[in-house]
Amino acid sequence: MSPRFSRLGALLAVCVIVACVVFVVRKQSENRAGGGAEVHPNRMLELMARYVVGVQGLMGDNALGEWQSNFDEKLMENVVKVSRGKADELRVLIVEGSVTHVWPAKAKFDALAAKDVDLQADVATLERMRAMNGEVQDEAWTKFRRRHGWIAELARAQTGNDEAKRTVAQQGMKTAVALIGFSLLGMCLAAGGLGVLIFGFVRWRSGKISLTLAMRSRVEGGVLLEGFTIFLVLFVFPPWLLRVLSVPLPGWAAYGPALIALFTGMTWPLLRGMSRFHWREVLGLHRGQGLWREMGAGVLGWLASLPLLVVGMIAASWIMKLTGEFPSHPIVEVFAGNGWAKFGAILLAVVWAPISEEIMFRGMLFPGLSAWLRWLLGMVLGAFVFAVVHPQGWAGVPAIMVLACSFSFLRIWRQSLIAPMTAHALNNGIMCVAMLLLW
Repeated sequence: MSPRFSRLGALLAVCVIVACVVFVVRKQSENRAGGGAEVHPNRMLELMARYVVGVQGLMGDNALGEWQSNFDEKLMENVVKVSRGKADELRVLIVEGSVTHVWPAKAKFDALAAKDVDLQADVATLERMRAMNGEVQDEAWTKFRRRHGWIAELARAQTGNDEAKRTVAQQGMKTAVALIGFSLLGMCLAAGGLGVLIFGFVRWRSGKISLTLAMRSRVEGGVLLEGFTIFLVLFVFPPWLLRVLSVPLPGWAAYGPALIALFTGMTWPLLRGMSRFHWREVLGLHRGQGLWREMGAGVLGWLASLPLLVVGMIAASWIMKLTGEFPSHPIVEVFAGNGWAKFGAILLAVVWAPISEEIMFRGMLFPGLSAWLRWLLGMVLGAFVFAVVHPQGWAGVPAIMVLACSFSFLRIWRQSLIAPMTAHALNNGIMCVAMLLLW
């Protein structure tokens, strides 16, 4: 193929990709900092509060004395670390009351109400709740529950009867057991993954494993970058414009732009003259050495990425200490709620995201960049773009980049996209199971 203006197209594509990334990062920062006038639950703080309540419930009343006091302080330090803003100060007070079994002094609530007018109604609801032994079911309670989530239930349990206290304790213990269990499972899998990683490295050094990205001409690379850019523009801007214009649409219609973006972006090389056979080869849309073998390679690749993911998480912890920002994802809101939305979120995370993202990022962006740069630099830059357009924030970038690089390694090992799609789906699926059990 020899489409015209491929060099110019590649240059413009890179400029547009950078502009899209800057736009997405700015919008994410605005949403995380502002979030609008309405107060919403802080799901990270809520999750930590459930864990703290659950740990105390699991320990019972056996730990007493000075050791218990020090333990309570350590638990509260973890809660305070994920708090931000005036609303979270109120939530921390509620959690502290649960940990110490002492309802916070009225003066502390009044001081918060004096700082923020919006919290005055919340403080009034808490006072009524205590006076009525938690028996509040009016509109004020509904608003309080919507603003503060599960921590509102925790506050009502502290002022209510023993049954309410047992209920929140059981919910907290469920979260604590799930979190501890997944942490132990993660350590075991990471240890096994280290063995797989070492074994793979030895086989690569001995020449039994080939890690080679098929060289593409700069003409092909430019066309791939053009297609990815079209996808990114259609994926980012139409949904943003619809939100700005407040266009009323049914829930399912929100996925229309994503489907259009994927179809248009991935077929762009065909429109630019690439043959179907070559297009499938370039994008990795083939069976490789067989479906099951490729899927097995994806599982092994995901296991091998876990030790490196630990390194990414350590880097993320440094970012959190420096910035005070914690990684979060809008999908957590879905799992913290109820209904069929959870099923839809699982489909998006386990089916749609692995297919669409691997086609565009490992099928088009990675080889497109590598045609103009060395494959290692193309992999790192592609992983960075992949990480920052995800909504977890800067604290989530190192871990997501590690995963993206591991998916790229699978691409250059297997050539087919089946292996990276499998690893991507496995990773997201395990995260979804964790979310279901945590909440």
